[in-house]
Amino acid sequence: MTPARSRGRARPEDPPDFLRRLGVTPRKALGQHFLTDELLLSRIADACELAPGETVVEVGVGPGGLTRELVERTGSVVGVEIDEELAAVARRQLAGSGACIVPADILGVTPAELLEECGAEPPYVMAGNLPYYITQPVIRRFLEADPAPRRIVVMVQREVARRMVGGPGRESVLSLSIGAYGVPELLYDVPSSAFWPEPDVQSAVVRIDRRPAPAVPLPPEQIARFFLLVRAGFAEPRKQLHNGLRSALGLTREQTHAVLAAAGIDPALRPQHLDLGDWQRLHARVESAHPGALDVG
Repeated sequence: MTPARSRGRARPEDPPDFLRRLGVTPRKALGQHFLTDELLLSRIADACELAPGETVVEVGVGPGGLTRELVERTGSVVGVEIDEELAAVARRQLAGSGACIVPADILGVTPAELLEECGAEPPYVMAGNLPYYITQPVIRRFLEADPAPRRIVVMVQREVARRMVGGPGRESVLSLSIGAYGVPELLYDVPSSAFWPEPDVQSAVVRIDRRPAPAVPLPPEQIARFFLLVRAGFAEPRKQLHNGLRSALGLTREQTHAVLAAAGIDPALRPQHLDLGDWQRLHARVESAHPGALDVG
């Protein structure tokens, strides 16, 4: 897909023909790297497992490569693109296709507002290629949204993908916050050569199927306090849990050991070894024995 040059080869910095024809230039400040591998674009769209006529909210439309694959499968795509020039390019390329392109910052609008602007209805699936610096807030925004997507399929930096998925001994604040609402799965890695321009990092595709009900059955105000505890536990992730929690919660050594023992958790563990069930038991014990420990302000 690269343009012909002298001796039939293209310089690595040259764009593919279709991007050159569109006059598309990536903006480094926005972390723009365009996925140009058509097979991978198709695989990402397939991973969404769209029902006929189901809406997709795509974050980061770019020049519209993935958008075209999605609209071929469902006919209803709400695309969000912060770069107004790119949004205009995608709108021209996809005119009459059933794609509604909104020039907006995804962190400045809600999924409900996007659906309403484009006249779309839930249920919906969220998809996109997320730059590193917005991955966590975007995933959180959609998982906690009303309405929330039934599935999320995103391409992210490979190291972030592994943090999103977690697993025994590999949990993080990110994997636990995702696991509270959905079931994440790492689908496959994506080489940097699949992009133009090539990024310095490898990427991966992650799918999150939303749970029928949250795995942490707490009211909203308690959910916030629950994750305050999780973040406190990970404040010093290389330390044993009792050390990190003691300093983060302002408890004595004896108090910290007591709540961990009551929750059935080994104080010598590190936070990445605790799953959602462990954190729920610990949260209940902390709130019962030290209700002010999670107060903020």
